[in-house]
Amino acid sequence: MDPSGAAAAHDAELDALLSRPVLTFRLNEVRLVQHYRERPQDAKVSVIMPTWNRAFVVRRAIDSVMRQSYRNLELVLVDDGSTDETEAVVRAAYGSDPRFRYVRGAHRGVGYARNVGLACGTGEMVAYLDSDNEWSEHYLLLLVNTLLDHPGVSTVYCGVRVVNNIDGQASVRLQLYNRKALLERNYIDLNVFMHRMALARTLGGFRDDVAGLEDWELIIRFTRDHAPRVVECVLATYYLEKGYGHLSLAGDLLEKYWRVRQLHPEPAFPPEEPSS
Repeated sequence: MDPSGAAAAHDAELDALLSRPVLTFRLNEVRLVQHYRERPQDAKVSVIMPTWNRAFVVRRAIDSVMRQSYRNLELVLVDDGSTDETEAVVRAAYGSDPRFRYVRGAHRGVGYARNVGLACGTGEMVAYLDSDNEWSEHYLLLLVNTLLDHPGVSTVYCGVRVVNNIDGQASVRLQLYNRKALLERNYIDLNVFMHRMALARTLGGFRDDVAGLEDWELIIRFTRDHAPRVVECVLATYYLEKGYGHLSLAGDLLEKYWRVRQLHPEPAFPPEEPSS
C-alpha cells in the first residue's frame, strides 16, 4: 500500500474509533475536566442519599461522594428506618468528617427520605445518589460548573453506566433531552440529575401520591419551564443486583404511571436547548 493509502486507512480507522459513543463520552469528560479543574469551588452542593438496610454496600456510595474532585459539598445520609448495622457502619467510617450528616427517621419510603434530605440541605445545588450506586470522581465538578455556566438553567444531567449483575450485562444510558419522550417514560436517572436548591424551594419536593415513580414526576416538573443542560459524559454507575428490591412497573405502579401522565398532560412542549 502506498503511503497516502496507508494514511487514509489509518484516518478511517481513527474516525471509526472516535465515533464509538463510549469513547466520545470519555473524551468529553477529559476535555471538561481540563476546562473546569482550576475553577473556584464556591457553590456548595447538598448530596442527598436515602438508605434502608444497605450496611453491606453503603460505603461504596459514600466513598464515591467523599472522593469527588469538587470538594464543597455536604452529604446528607437519610436512614429510612434501617434495622441492620447501617448507623454503626457509617458513623464509624465518616462520623468525624464535617461534610457528613446522618439523619435517621422511621421507615416511610425513599421519596419521604429524600424530602427530609431536601429540608436539611444547605447547598446552592442538589444532587442525589442512591446508597447502592456510585459516582465517577469528576461528577460534581462537571455538573456544578455546567449549571454555573448557564445561569438561566436550573437542571442538568449526564449519562449512567448500568451494570446488571443479575444477567451479567452492562450498558450505557444517555439520551438527549426530548420533552415528549420524557412524558412517555423516564430516561433521566435521578442518580445523574442535579438541580438548583431554589427550584425545590419553589416547586416542592417528591410527591407521596406517586410513590415508586416520584423521581420521574419530579424530573418532569423541574424541567417544565426550562430544558435541562445535558453533559455528554458517563459519570455514574447504577447496579442491578438480585435481592436488592429494585422497583419494576407492575401492580399499583401502573396506576401511578397514569397518575403522573394525568398530572402532566402538557399539550405543548417548550423548545429544546443544546447540550454542553
